[in-house]
Formats: sequence, C-alpha cells, structure tokens
Amino acid sequence: MRHLIIRLLSICALTASGLSARALSAQQQPADSSKRDTTARALPTLQVTATAVATEARRIAQPTALLTGAELRRANSASLGETLQQIPGIRSLSMTTGIGKPVIRGLTNNRVVTLANGQRTETQQWGHDHSPNVESADAERLEVVKGPASVLYGSDALGGVVNVVRRPLPIAEHGERVTRGRIATAWNSAAHSPSLTLVGEGASAVGAGSLGWRLSGTGRRAVDLRTPGGIVPNTGNMTGYTEGALGWQGARADVTGTGSLRDERIQVADDPITAPNYTGRQQIRTLRGTVDANVRRGGQRLQLQAGIEQNRRAEFGDDRTKTVALGLLSRTASGFAHWHHTPIAGATGVFGLAVQHTRFSTFGSQTLIPDNTARSLGVYVLEQRNVGDFALSAGARHDWRTLSTPGNGVLGLLPTDRAFTATTGTLGAVYRPTSPLSVAVNVARGFRSPSASDLFANGFHEGTRAFEIGRADLRVESSVNVDAALRLRTTRVTGELTGYVNRIRDYIYLTPVGMPGRALDSLQIEQGNARLVGAELGAAVSLTRTLSLQTTADVVHATNTSDRTALPFVPPPRAVLTMRWDERAPGRHASLSSEWNTKQTRTFRSDFAPQAWNVVSTSAGFSRLTPRGLVHVDLSVRNLFDTRYRDFMSRYKEFADAAGRAFVLRVSADL
Repeated sequence: MRHLIIRLLSICALTASGLSARALSAQQQPADSSKRDTTARALPTLQVTATAVATEARRIAQPTALLTGAELRRANSASLGETLQQIPGIRSLSMTTGIGKPVIRGLTNNRVVTLANGQRTETQQWGHDHSPNVESADAERLEVVKGPASVLYGSDALGGVVNVVRRPLPIAEHGERVTRGRIATAWNSAAHSPSLTLVGEGASAVGAGSLGWRLSGTGRRAVDLRTPGGIVPNTGNMTGYTEGALGWQGARADVTGTGSLRDERIQVADDPITAPNYTGRQQIRTLRGTVDANVRRGGQRLQLQAGIEQNRRAEFGDDRTKTVALGLLSRTASGFAHWHHTPIAGATGVFGLAVQHTRFSTFGSQTLIPDNTARSLGVYVLEQRNVGDFALSAGARHDWRTLSTPGNGVLGLLPTDRAFTATTGTLGAVYRPTSPLSVAVNVARGFRSPSASDLFANGFHEGTRAFEIGRADLRVESSVNVDAALRLRTTRVTGELTGYVNRIRDYIYLTPVGMPGRALDSLQIEQGNARLVGAELGAAVSLTRTLSLQTTADVVHATNTSDRTALPFVPPPRAVLTMRWDERAPGRHASLSSEWNTKQTRTFRSDFAPQAWNVVSTSAGFSRLTPRGLVHVDLSVRNLFDTRYRDFMSRYKEFADAAGRAFVLRVSADL
C-alpha cells in the first residue's frame, strides 16, 4: 500500500511539473478580476512586513510568504519554526518538542528577526538553540520576508523576518456594542500533547470612536516524544500564555496598548551515551508590553510604537534542583516612528527612525557571558512607485550600535566598549505586475552586529549542552543578496520560481573544537566569508473544481568561501507533493502529501548527516456554519507509515529518531 501511494504521488508530481512548465511559458491575458478566484492556492493579496505600506504581493520585489486562514489553522504547532516549515525556503531547527527556530534560506538564530505584532523581540540573542518566545496560536497571519530586510528592521535582519500578526481589535459603530469569542483546541499523539486557546473580545462605541478590548490565553503540555525507535527521555514541555489589549479607534487617530506574559518549562535531552539519565530543564518567562498609535492628516500618517520586553531564562542541571546553573536576563526598550507621506514625485513610502536599548545581566552558579548593555539607532527611507508596467522600490538606512560591558573577573574580561556602524539598502523592480506572468528582481544589503554571546562567551551553556567560546575582535557581518523570480497567477495555475545568491562578508559561525567525532559538543566563534546559492518553487494546479495538485521544493548550497567548507545548520534539498480535495460550499477537505528530504552531503566539520528520508501524511476535515459562527474540525496523520528517520535539522539527530506516526486533532469555533 505504501509503495502504491508513493508511486501515485510520483506520477502526480510529473504531471504537475508539466502543467506548471506549460503555464509559465504561455502568454496569458490578464485575469478578469470580477470573476470568483478559482485558483488552487492564490498568492497572498497583501503583505506589509516587507514594505512600508500594505502592498499586493505580486508588486513586491522581495520574496515574501504569508500563512493565514485555513492554512495557518492547520499548520499551527507548538513552535514557530514547525508552523512555518511548510513554506518553500523555510525549515525548523528543532530541539525538544517546544523549540523550533525558523531557518530561512540556510540562515537562522539572530540572522532572522522575529516580530510580535510588529514589535522586535530579543529572545534569540544568547545562542543558536534559543527559540523565539512568540505565541502564534491566536495569530491572524504570519508574514515572512526572505532575504535581507535591514532597511526596515536594522541589525539581524540579514536572513529574513518573521512577523506574528494579531487580529485587529473589534470596532463598534453608531452606539452598538460587540462581544464575541473564539475557542481552539488540539491534541497531538506523538507527545500526548493537548493545547487550548480561549479568546474573548468586544467593542463599544464611545463618542466619535470605538473602544475595543481583547483577552486571550493559550496553554499546552507535552510529555516525552514518541518515535519508532522508542521514547526520547526528557523532551517534555509546558507553556502558558496570556495577553490583553485595549484600544481606541477614531476617524483621525487610534491607539492600542497590549501586554502579554509567556511562561515555559522546557526539558532538554542529551545523548544517553555521554550523559546518561540527564534531566536538565529550562524555565523561561517573557513579559512584553507595546503601545501603538497612528495619527492621520490629509493623506499622511504618523505611526508610532513603543515597547518593552523582559526575558528571564533559568537553566537547571537536573529536574530536582532549585539551584540555577545558568541564568540570563534581558530588559529591552524599543520603538520606532514612521512618517507615511503623501506621494512625492509619484512615490509613496516612509521615513523612519528606530531606537533600542537592551540591558543583559546574568545570575546562577555558572558564568557564560558578562553583564552588558547594547544601544542602537537607525534612520531610514523606503519608497515605492509604479511606472507603466513596472513596480519599483528603493530604500536606504544607516545604523549606529554600541555594546559595552563592565567586565567580569570569572571570565577574565576587562571593561570593554565596542561600536558598530552599517549602511544598508534595497533596490527592486517587478515587471508587468498586472498580467498573469510577472518578473521580479531585488538587490538588498543586510547586516548583523556581533552579540555579547558572539564576543564574550566563555563557559558551559546548560541549554545547548556545549562549552562556548566567543571572540572579542569580531567585525560586523554584511551581505549582498540578489533575488530573481518568475510569478504566475491564472484561474487554473499559480506558482513562483525564485533563485538567489547571498554573499556574506565576515560571516560569524560556531565551529566545534575538542572531542573529535562528536558534533557541536564544544563550540568556538570564528569569522570568515560565505556564499549561499539557492532556489525555491511553489506551484498549484486546479485539476477540477474541487481537486488540485500542489508542489513545493527548495535547495540551498552554502559555502564558507574563506576555507571552502560547508556552513552549519544548512538544510538538505526537499520536495513536497500534495493532492488536495476541497469542497468549499460544504466546507469539506482532504489531502494526501509526501515529503522527500535528501541526505545532506555537504556537512559542516564533524556534523552528522542522517540518511535521506520520505514520509507520507494525510488530513481531512470540515467546517460548519452555526448561529454564532464557523466551527472547524481538522484531523491529520503525520508520518502515516510510522517511518523511522532522523531529520538533519534536529539537534537530537545523533541519538534520537524523529517523531513517529502522529494523530493531530484540531477543533476551533466562534462563540
């Protein structure tokens, strides 16, 4: 049965490739916008993270991706990386069942900026295994920018940006009052993991405006991961998240305040051969507060945001002790001001200023990095203009950043001050954006300033189970990335084929030292140059009114050009083929998919590369309209045949299999 399904999927893949190729080569007439969209998977209509204003996706030169609606509901997982990894060019660097870091085109950690509703987060700055502590269970959409986005987001946006966008607060008009709610629950059998999200929100008309509010909470728990090779000990986790928002919306101004608290308890496994019966854990608490405001006058808009974030991470050597082995605490204040101006010489865009102040301190019995303070300031401009059949964009930015430490006797570090500057820019064009076939080209420069962990680390990191050594003379990373894309959208076929070259100067990376034969046990910071070359494909073909074939693929070839070796954490080539049946009016759906991952033949130093693997998954579900709203029921079976394999992007790949057959049941409803 399994071989028959795989053979059928292979035949379908050849069919889809032929249909996509013929569609891409055909000269289509513009689609009639008055007709209902019957595409199998329409390209995102609007995207704001990559641009200064909401822009139709086909008019954005830089590659972007969007997860929203049913796709986001079905993909939502315990970690941000796992939720996003179905997008071409994005993988998840996983560690235990609660940590999954987005890897965009072979770059991760603090080369990918994570935003919580537009607010920059700083929870990945202490190491390559530290997950972005952002909750997506009640997000309206996830927006992704692939490639450098430093013009809008400054340091660290060298590989890309992920923005977790909340739903806007309800609006009440003409004396009315709005009250509504949502509930979503899920169960994952691989880790016996239940989750529950509750949302209540409402609005009342107040004078000439509307006062809106929202309260939401999410809780999830997981026990040790089940795999075909057995249970992986000490991989459970528990997460609780609460959020409240209050906002006023008027004709010419609006202001919204949001506060959230996220508590996590994450168990961290280790190799049972080198560390038998290890029971270490992390306890993480993230507090976040944001105030957003907009003032509109005569076609112009002033957008302001101010935010604070506190992230406290305590790491323990075993599950019984209350003594903190390594404690890390950061307090960040950040903000930006954007002036969205009226057209100037036909161009619309934004002038912006962004500031950030972060204070890091450590506690516990171990010392990894010294206390330090980082400050940054950036000024920038990003403009867009349509000229005939071209959609043009251009931007520039300059950043100043300082990092200072009072020193640390344990680390043998004297008081130190470092200053970094960087100038970045972007230039893009999309040709014939209103036709079915468009061509996009984008050139962007990004940068990343060295973090305190890069510069000064010198100790055992309990969370990564490795001894880490920094390098105090690091320079700023800078990159130049060139993208070229073909995009197609007709009533039957949608697709995007993208190729890119990203050259990084002064690339900062961790290299293993000591203990030969073991990957990444002791790590030392080095610096060189790098080149990443890759391609991504996403296509969907409507075979009938209800049946469609979807395929995605991505590959990236990454080289340290200083010594001709491979780069770390770079995923192997992957292809996914999905046959989908959607009956929209009754709201029923079903799918069958197969994912192929090749063996990574270009490994970084002594890194371990598992064999190639293929898993088949399936899903089905339905939606029903009730007097209160929609009810959705979705059931998926991942790794249908309980295939035993190890994922190259798992930090446990040397001693643990990936999850076996997993039944995932999701039920959500409007109240």
